[in-house]
Amino acid sequence: MKKTLLVLFLAICASPLLSLAQDATAPARPDVEELLNIMRVEKTMQSAMAQVKKMVPQMTAGMAAQGKVSADDAAKATAMQEKILALVEQEMGWKNIKPEMVKIYADSLTPEEVKGITAFYKSPAGQAFLDKQPVIMEKTMVWQQKMMGSMMPKIQALVQAEIGGAAAK
Repeated sequence: MKKTLLVLFLAICASPLLSLAQDATAPARPDVEELLNIMRVEKTMQSAMAQVKKMVPQMTAGMAAQGKVSADDAAKATAMQEKILALVEQEMGWKNIKPEMVKIYADSLTPEEVKGITAFYKSPAGQAFLDKQPVIMEKTMVWQQKMMGSMMPKIQALVQAEIGGAAAK
């Protein structure tokens, strides 16, 4: 049951990311490509994936330490999560998602807006923001992990109630 919840949770988290990996014929927008480069989107994505990979064993070890799952189940869950993350990382590599990212930005922003945003990211304030973004992202992920930890019993109770209710029918 807990394994199913964990796989379901990972699938839900990964689905928006996987949708980005779909093939797209992006218009030629060198201004958007420059913006994405200046914004360090590829590096940010790699950093986020590294953080998620780091958190996976911590989450399952925490569940095992709290007695919510056995050490064996925690190890199996970690192995499954690592396989899922490897698939996500392979499918969502920058070369796979860059065309769609360019298309999304090109569809959403005018050339004038791209020019203004690019100017900001080239400025000292923009560079400072980019330099500090990994720390901001890491702190945000730690905070979200804490929130998920406190929500998991509630999610498990909802799922259990639903499964119990379905079994009673």
